[in-house]
Amino acid sequence: MTPAYEIRRLDGWGRWVTPKALRSRPIHRWYVFPHSFTSRLVHGLIDQWHLGQADTIIDPFAGAGTTLLAAKEKGVPACGYDISPVAVLAARVKIANYSKQRLRCAWQALQDAIDPTSWSRPAKPYPELVNRALPGKLLAAFDSIAQQIAELACSRAERDFFRLALLSIVPKYSRAVASGGWLKWVVQRSNVRSIPSTLRHRVAEMLADLDSVRLPRRAEWRVKMADARELPDRASSFSAVITSPPYPNRHDYTRVFGVELMLQFLDWEATRQLRYQSFHSHPEARPQRPCHADYQPPERLLRITACLKKKGLERKIVRMLEGYFLDMHLCLREIERVCRPKARIALVLGNAQYCGVRIPVDKLTAEIAENAGLGCDRLLAVRYRGNSAQQMGKFGRRPSRETIVLLSKPRSRNS
Repeated sequence: MTPAYEIRRLDGWGRWVTPKALRSRPIHRWYVFPHSFTSRLVHGLIDQWHLGQADTIIDPFAGAGTTLLAAKEKGVPACGYDISPVAVLAARVKIANYSKQRLRCAWQALQDAIDPTSWSRPAKPYPELVNRALPGKLLAAFDSIAQQIAELACSRAERDFFRLALLSIVPKYSRAVASGGWLKWVVQRSNVRSIPSTLRHRVAEMLADLDSVRLPRRAEWRVKMADARELPDRASSFSAVITSPPYPNRHDYTRVFGVELMLQFLDWEATRQLRYQSFHSHPEARPQRPCHADYQPPERLLRITACLKKKGLERKIVRMLEGYFLDMHLCLREIERVCRPKARIALVLGNAQYCGVRIPVDKLTAEIAENAGLGCDRLLAVRYRGNSAQQMGKFGRRPSRETIVLLSKPRSRNS
């Protein structure tokens, strides 16, 4: 029997599940992912759940570090994971403890080292995407500054601070820019001669943020590379989860951040392998997964996929949806394992639709969570997003719900 879940409308929180407000928030604005919730959401949940310094939050999809930094702002310890090196760098830089005096000294040394006369050609070959996105001396300039950052006589955290600053200005020059969940090619007016001043403005903004914000300096916030389907932590390590898994909307973040990934982190083949290992929210994912013999697809999901097959939906999209909820099972199974009894869990999720058929991601996730040993407390509908132009043209305006799925881990039987 398919469970019934009550959807409660929560007015006022809709603006908290979009990244717009992050672009003006000190430190958060250093690097913002296109699909993110805000620090206000994290603060609201921390207050509602009465979390404090004795608790620890986990975010298995850390992204650009919103949960971790927001938790640090509230003084609540937190741990995050992501499989993208761009995400891990952004989150690590935001939660690091800095000596502002040392940063300013390192920044002066970097400015002294930047030499535009050396921007004749890159010191090493780059994948075709990067060459096309940053043609001519643009790529040579970014390559040269990245090398000068690597050679700075300072700590890794300080070098990462400048790496993120450099990475954050790439979209101002790149001919390939993120547009929703894709890359589009544009004509940029910015020229190579302005890179030093753009970087100078960016670093000045970041240093000013450090001057304006007081954060705890304890070593209780960390982020590492890991897969949400197989977390490295011991059982019963965390008292809360605040996260947002990718939505099943076909967006491939290895393509959205392809220029940044291949500029500073991975070659073409490693980027492709990361794409394959991604959460199955886009058709090209083909992840290697831990054992999942315990997974039983919800009856509701089987009916939906059968309907989509009859309507002629591409087989790769059907496989994506099937894989998405399998991955959700594996993630929730890990959340159940690493959480303490009575832990509180919030997943920000977006529903989808294909061929006019609605995919209730929130309700399916709640059912999968209960099968994994978690309890569903409530579903809070916070926003409705318009469907794609293609879907709207064929099936009319049918907005999809964005929901905060609130779960909890029951008390242990022996308590």
